[in-house]
Amino acid sequence: MSCKHKWELFIASRNSKNSDLINYYKKYCKILSAVIKEVKKLNYVDKIKKSFNKNKTVWDIINLETNKTDNTERIDNLYLDGNTISDCKR
Repeated sequence: MSCKHKWELFIASRNSKNSDLINYYKKYCKILSAVIKEVKKLNYVDKIKKSFNKNKTVWDIINLETNKTDNTERIDNLYLDGNTISDCKR
């Protein structure tokens, strides 16, 4: 709901030269960002409290926030001193 209002304010301020409207939009954006940040924090604290494996939950949250996933690239070949190493057991 608030993001929809933010979008409407953006459209109105983009097409307007009213400095009061533009300042109101900027202030609204800052407040909305702070509210979203606080709600995320409360949600994460609640998730951690309810979790059985707190360490895993914390790392899942960290990876979510840093946009990391478990899809790691597999290294098939290494190039070392001009030689190609493709045997993973060496």
